[in-house]
Amino acid sequence: MTGLDAIRLETDEALGTATIILNRPDKRNALSGEMVTALRGELESLRHKDEIRSVFISGEGPAFCAGADLDEIRALQTASVQENQENSHSLREFFVQLYTYPKPTCAVVHGPALAGGCGLASCCDFVIATRDATFGYPEVKIGFIPAIVMVLLTHQVGERAARDLCLSGRTIDADEAHRLGLVSQVVVQADLEGTIQTLAKNLHKNAPQAMATVKRMFWRLHGMSMEDGLV
Repeated sequence: MTGLDAIRLETDEALGTATIILNRPDKRNALSGEMVTALRGELESLRHKDEIRSVFISGEGPAFCAGADLDEIRALQTASVQENQENSHSLREFFVQLYTYPKPTCAVVHGPALAGGCGLASCCDFVIATRDATFGYPEVKIGFIPAIVMVLLTHQVGERAARDLCLSGRTIDADEAHRLGLVSQVVVQADLEGTIQTLAKNLHKNAPQAMATVKRMFWRLHGMSMEDGLV
């Protein structure tokens, strides 16, 4: 499967939405290098389409995204330092691109969203989760650290909750993720489509440039004092 096959795009002109579907169900939508490259390219393309007012990301099959591709992780153990750095840089650039994306983004999560998959959800403005969704950063269990997403996760849920998730490596259900602030809404499967449409309709009513400015200001506020932020 090529990177282009690893994702699928659906659009709804009436709602002004684009839905990027992670399409590696046999691999639980693991984030391969090709998939990350395809995601970055699709987001860049959608950025310039004025008719697209919001972007949703979902997963095909039983999982939203189970994290990094295990075959690629094993390969990195014998890869050169440069190859490891390039892989890490590509994933970092994708997460920053998604976190700072000028259009509102929403992860629609069912089943596991783990490691890089949880990071992907954490980078979106909204997370709608079904009751079977689970979240976690289990990297420490296999001797890795969630280095890239730790910074972004901390801004989303606070340091205490981020420490809990990253140090314990535990998996949490949708309700706990909602209490921590990792999830915006928890819904039953029957209400999922209606919830997505309601959010899309509300976002479609808003001024695109105003929303882009709000997102840019949130990014700039990180690390600022309250006084500097008010200038």
